[in-house]
Amino acid sequence: MIRMSSWDTRGGDSNSGDNVVKMPLRIKPARLPDPRNIPPRPWLYGRHLLRGFVTVMVAPGGVGKTQVAMGIALCLASGKKLLGHYVHKQVNAWIINLEDPLDELDRRIAAMMIYHKLTCEELSGTLFLHSGRERPLCVARCGEDGSEVVFPDKEALIAEARMGEVGVIVVDPYVRSHELDENSNTLQAQAAAAWAQIAEDLNAAILLVHHTRKGAVLDVDSARGAKALTDHARAALIVAAMTAEEAETFGIKEDDRWRYIRVDDAKANLAPKATEADWYAMTAIALGNVTPDYPQGDNVTAIAPWKPPSVWTEQTAAALNGCLDIIGSGKAGFPYAPSRRGRANDRWAGTVLVDELGITDSQADQMIKTWLKNQVLLVEEFRDANRMTRQGVSVNDSKRPT
Repeated sequence: MIRMSSWDTRGGDSNSGDNVVKMPLRIKPARLPDPRNIPPRPWLYGRHLLRGFVTVMVAPGGVGKTQVAMGIALCLASGKKLLGHYVHKQVNAWIINLEDPLDELDRRIAAMMIYHKLTCEELSGTLFLHSGRERPLCVARCGEDGSEVVFPDKEALIAEARMGEVGVIVVDPYVRSHELDENSNTLQAQAAAAWAQIAEDLNAAILLVHHTRKGAVLDVDSARGAKALTDHARAALIVAAMTAEEAETFGIKEDDRWRYIRVDDAKANLAPKATEADWYAMTAIALGNVTPDYPQGDNVTAIAPWKPPSVWTEQTAAALNGCLDIIGSGKAGFPYAPSRRGRANDRWAGTVLVDELGITDSQADQMIKTWLKNQVLLVEEFRDANRMTRQGVSVNDSKRPT
């Protein structure tokens, strides 16, 4: 989230960015109010969107970031907890999509409405939609002589949002909301400041959807272009596709992996960092718009919260204890190993779980690590036939599943 300093106010021609007026600098004693009288932060959506601030969502192309961003807007416009996060207050939402035509946006909204059983009455007058195909948006660009940054659509955007009593604006993608050098920290800082000023003037939350660089999405530094946008951010979200390793852990078939995405709280200076990712599943929804020329109509994806399955819930205590009996007996006269490192691979305890429970190696690895952490399995050292010191596991019967 990005916010302008409370010292800065802007006046004059909104297209020039001139006439920045600073209040006189004065030292003031701390107010030291009673903590119970300090107003809570005005969160709108979970701990992700806050009035007067900008949140940056970073994601590679084709993952599902537009569905997530639209879903958040629908949550706030309807006041419903569609994606799992608490909606603190219903507000009017304005989706400014600068990439897709209006018909395509209508399809995506319709798919979400069908899946989540939203009615037109619930969104009428609370959801606003803008396509950059009909009218581009430019909040910041260089002036004609290139010596300064001007803000062509800033005041018009503020005026329209005020007219619609908008409480949240989704901008997708951010890169199309300006005409500045994407790799210039100096210029991107000014674009970020312009959006921050819009958020503050409207007392609204703004969600900027931004692309990542090519390669793996590791953290907020994966964002494309200059770091000024994310460096100025007080919070950022990372959207990423489910990896092959995660799919194996969750027992998801490779052909279905594309349906699952995760959203991580990547930079949360105003709230504790989420300990676990938010997971979502995408489902194809038939719109029912069949015509003679298109007898199948359209199928459009909608997203909903998804909870990764736990391998533990699928197992009975008897089955788990049967596995522990085998592990406790050892293999070929030696204890089973706690991991697959080095020569221990052929006697790894997880192979018992794979064979007996029909789970994947990743799931077995997760279970063995949990048993080691909870001391169901205890690590001990022993000497092999060559008198080399090795590690093995024994079963702590006092902590067996019941």
